[in-house]
Amino acid sequence: MKKYFYLLSLLFAITLTSCEKEPLEEEVFVDPYAIAPSDTMRISGTYVLLSGKMYITNLETYAREVYNHFDATKTTSSIRYSGSQFPIETIIQNVTTWEIQEPPYTPGYGEFILNGDTVNPYGFYTTKSNWTIVEHPSGNSGQQMGGSARPLQGHIINKADSTVMFTMQEAYESIDGYNVKYISELTFKKIK
Repeated sequence: MKKYFYLLSLLFAITLTSCEKEPLEEEVFVDPYAIAPSDTMRISGTYVLLSGKMYITNLETYAREVYNHFDATKTTSSIRYSGSQFPIETIIQNVTTWEIQEPPYTPGYGEFILNGDTVNPYGFYTTKSNWTIVEHPSGNSGQQMGGSARPLQGHIINKADSTVMFTMQEAYESIDGYNVKYISELTFKKIK
């Protein structure tokens, strides 16, 4: 019995020491307000909406469809598939503006101003790696999004002309009897 215990212990020790271990990676500081971590363009500023697409994925068939929010005859759309319920969901090409004001510290709250409405701002909550548009933390603006939040991601398209793509409104819904997931990609130009 001692032999079996000794052999089992030896086999276990060999297994533990022979496993390949991955080296620990150093944590790299990422500026939470940079639109792209390797770039210097910051998220604060005012943006005007240029174009947008909605990507819909059928969760049962995995089919994927892409819809343009705008075309030659349509300049108003909604980032909610079934139509806007809140002002933040209505988008108008070349009219909708977003102004983002960074918080003084991270994590923290800044402000998100939709279409120049400084009386009723939204909150702009940031952590080290996430941005979220939320109800204003003071509560003075009421519930502008029904108490929910809108995670936001940004990517520089062209730094020379200050165009940025934001992804927003990942949602799940039933469309034509199928469960789907959709998200909108909105292209903005930074104007201030």
